[in-house]
Amino acid sequence: MAGRKAIIPLVVGLASLALLASTGWTQTDEEIEEALRIFNRAKLLHQEQQYERAIKEYESAIKLDGENPFIHNSLGLAFAAVGKFGDALKAFEKAIVLNPELTDVYNNMGMVYAEQGDRQKAFEAFTRVVRNPDYPTPEKALYNLGNLYLEDGNLELALMHFRRSVEKQEDFSLGYRGLGRVHFALGDLEAAETSFARAVELDDRDVESLFQLAQIHANRGDLEEARKFYRRVVEADRFSPFGLAALRNLDSLKGSSP
Repeated sequence: MAGRKAIIPLVVGLASLALLASTGWTQTDEEIEEALRIFNRAKLLHQEQQYERAIKEYESAIKLDGENPFIHNSLGLAFAAVGKFGDALKAFEKAIVLNPELTDVYNNMGMVYAEQGDRQKAFEAFTRVVRNPDYPTPEKALYNLGNLYLEDGNLELALMHFRRSVEKQEDFSLGYRGLGRVHFALGDLEAAETSFARAVELDDRDVESLFQLAQIHANRGDLEEARKFYRRVVEADRFSPFGLAALRNLDSLKGSSP
């Protein structure tokens, strides 16, 4: 989804026949198998970012199996990816009606509410995920909440949620990136550097954290280290906003002494 890298959608994987059968539809075995085959094809298209084609395939699968909440959830994610937020919410709501226990869907709804600017509903959706004691990946919803608080300028609550995210999952790279953002906003560059460095240790293609490390070194006058991190940003993704900014900064540093 363009313009909002902060939010993490939770994609439900292709469920087993036994799990899907528990939702209680009455299709024939042949229809079930065909729906699953189309669903699997749609998810491959989705992963390749061919969202419009994926949407058509999801809709074809739903015609065969309209009672499968996993297909509705994936359809919602595809709609969200192309900015069709109203359609996305309808798909998510259908998934929830079919199975209210699918906590992933609430996170995905929160993602869409945040994109639409409905922050209250986004907070409510993410909080519902966090409050489920049986949910296996609460760190992602905690990260999403942290970003909403950070955008609101509530650094204390943002810091708390990012810390909780890495407490829940100690190798959660995005949580450390979030911590780095808050520490940077607070002016604590040492703590920011530690957090961004941990994020990069866990994900060496995290262009935002690499860029921020370059900025920190540049501010200190350590231009050689700054160049090193800017180059790593470019190597990871030269056409991203951070990659383009890194190229500009490298160019501006050409005349500077090491």
